[in-house]
Amino acid sequence: MLALLERLYRDTADYRARRDEAQCWYDRGYADGMRAALAALGHGAALAARPLPEIEPLAPTERVTPWGRAHAHGVEVGGRETRDVLGGV
Repeated sequence: MLALLERLYRDTADYRARRDEAQCWYDRGYADGMRAALAALGHGAALAARPLPEIEPLAPTERVTPWGRAHAHGVEVGGRETRDVLGGV
């Protein structure tokens, strides 16, 4: 799962410059959701051992854009699916 997380972050490193690519923003959100769920499920040490980028919160003006909504949906789904796979609540 950590390999997937790293790949998603690597593939979306320039997501802020790709506003016309909602899938890229969704994938970045998915990675952010995975990361939050992993941390909440007690995997913080494993996350800290990885060279992961800082999570950049969206500006209020970005949240209402198509790419911002794609990111938010990715966060939701990434977190939920990570908890489903690992058996968390």
